[in-house]
Amino acid sequence: MLNTSHFDIYDSGSFRQFCGPAQVHKDLNTLYGLIVGIQADGHINDSEIEMLRGWIGSVSSLQAKAPYNKFVAKINAIISDGVVTAEEAEDLIWLCKNFLDYNRNPYYDVITSSTQQLGGFLAGISADKTINIEELTALGNWSSENAPMFKTWPFDTLLPAIERIQAERQLSAEDHSELLTFCQSITSIKPAEQKKVNIPIKLPEQQVSILIQECTFCFTGESSRYSRKELAQIVEMYGGIAADSVTAKLHYLVICDVRNPAWAFEMYGRKVEKAMNMKKKGAGPEVVFEEDLFAALSDLGLLRT
Repeated sequence: MLNTSHFDIYDSGSFRQFCGPAQVHKDLNTLYGLIVGIQADGHINDSEIEMLRGWIGSVSSLQAKAPYNKFVAKINAIISDGVVTAEEAEDLIWLCKNFLDYNRNPYYDVITSSTQQLGGFLAGISADKTINIEELTALGNWSSENAPMFKTWPFDTLLPAIERIQAERQLSAEDHSELLTFCQSITSIKPAEQKKVNIPIKLPEQQVSILIQECTFCFTGESSRYSRKELAQIVEMYGGIAADSVTAKLHYLVICDVRNPAWAFEMYGRKVEKAMNMKKKGAGPEVVFEEDLFAALSDLGLLRT
């Protein structure tokens, strides 16, 4: 059995004190991408303004600290009249760029920053649950300017779809639905009034059957129902094996509901990225969601949902 005592440190949240500078970099890159995304079609509507409030909500525990206090005050002042003009959006973009001075920022990495900005961009264009041609064109142009990331996730999933749609010169209802789902599934920003929404995230793999007995499970993210230690204990209670790292011998990597605020450099996290890369090479674990695990346990009569 895995010694789960070390999960107590994770579950206490004390790790967050070590995430400061990188977390700021991630949050501001996300804000930058969000602003670029919501103004992509030249008009910022009410749903997109709510997404700015959502960003404020996502940094609520840090609002009193610099530089968050400056950005939150600026955003609140801009949205106070319910309208965000093009000039106000440009002011916010300038403020982000001024702080994210990549020439002197030790946390800068081109892939890291572009991935964070992409998450914000996708949140922006999908805020009103409609992606129009202007937004798709802007996304394509932005992606082309970030060519070095073509072979990294999520660019390697997104770009072929954009190129195909542009080649066909039309955005079908099916393409729109899949693109919207993809955008919403990989961004951690939600509108301010939206506490929780279940989005059917489309993973590269098809849904898999989850076996428990003698299978190994590793967890990433934060569950809204259990602590990391409790999840490990549940698995082992019913004959599974809890693991704390992703290896070729791991059977399942379980993504929990709440995205980990310590993921300063990826939208899903290092463990998921590692698992995806291993799967591309023909090895590695299946990537599933915690609700899939709970459903499997429930089907076996082992857990009440």
